[in-house]
Amino acid sequence: MVIRKSRFVCAVALVLECTKITAATDRSGPLSLAYGFRAVRTAPPQPTDLARELTRIAASTSGTLGVRVLHVESGTGAGVNGDDWFPMMSVYKLPIVIHALRQAEAGKLDLSRSIRLRSEDRRPGFSPLAREIEKTGPRIATVRELISSVTRVSDNTASDTLLRMVGGPSAVAATLRSLGLSGININRYELEFAADYYGLCCVDRIRPFSLERFANQVDHTPLSARRKAAAAFVLDRRDSAKPDAMATLLARLVRGELVNEQHTAWLLAEMTEMHARDTRLRAGLPPGTRVALRPGTSGETDGIRAAQNDNAVMTLPGGRGHLVIAAFLKGSRGPDGDRDATLAEVARVAYRWSAELEQR
Repeated sequence: MVIRKSRFVCAVALVLECTKITAATDRSGPLSLAYGFRAVRTAPPQPTDLARELTRIAASTSGTLGVRVLHVESGTGAGVNGDDWFPMMSVYKLPIVIHALRQAEAGKLDLSRSIRLRSEDRRPGFSPLAREIEKTGPRIATVRELISSVTRVSDNTASDTLLRMVGGPSAVAATLRSLGLSGININRYELEFAADYYGLCCVDRIRPFSLERFANQVDHTPLSARRKAAAAFVLDRRDSAKPDAMATLLARLVRGELVNEQHTAWLLAEMTEMHARDTRLRAGLPPGTRVALRPGTSGETDGIRAAQNDNAVMTLPGGRGHLVIAAFLKGSRGPDGDRDATLAEVARVAYRWSAELEQR
């Protein structure tokens, strides 16, 4: 009898070794074909070690990466550098909005109140409102519209106007303390920490404030002074947060512990409309994932980005609950695309880990 073997992999859950046997009894006898199969089970995929994966990502990243991932309903999660301090940049706008909504619930702030925004209210950085005012003159907006502009597009003019209306940084800080939320510092207006980042002194002396005069001062600040200011900014505890603390804030927001049910639903819906930084955490998630975002970005000096952050609340499919990610990256060199890819990888790993929770 002559035996010939050919092996091929069958695309099923089992790998099957298939042996084709041709048997011949004699020259005149009939040929018969028989197939023998031996099942070989593949090893089951290893569960995602979230802490190890986050540590791996952090080790391969320029600068310092701080992350906390938390499954809200089970309370399980992991992180890296979660107890370190990171500049928040526009991430700090979320506590401001929460404070404003709590003021409205207490009857101290009318969300339908109209505010007149003038040229001197314009702020540096990203601000569609500032551009509108520059082109067409003063703009009228309600408090609710300001909150929406802060939440959806991270408008700096809207943020400083809202913060001024609700009592300033100290009032927001007091609300965080009353809620037992430590590890998140609110200390300055957007204009103030922009001036500190660029190394400008006494910006409050520009009266009335002029965005053009501010920009002119930045342009005339020596590079050595800007380098020194930017390096100090990364280490400044003011308007900074710990990833662990921000993840706790996000989880409590989801659970309805910070504002009432109506405002919780509205705020999270507004945050899902944030698309300015879709190349960060959102880019690491499956298409169509419902995710509410709160990013933040500093300027770049001498090739170093002081802060490139993103924070997310994901609604997991299949009734699996919610996943929050607080991700902060500070003091990083290199192109923004690489930093964004790092944050996207964090989201990718976290989502894969969350999908395995029910199997444990």
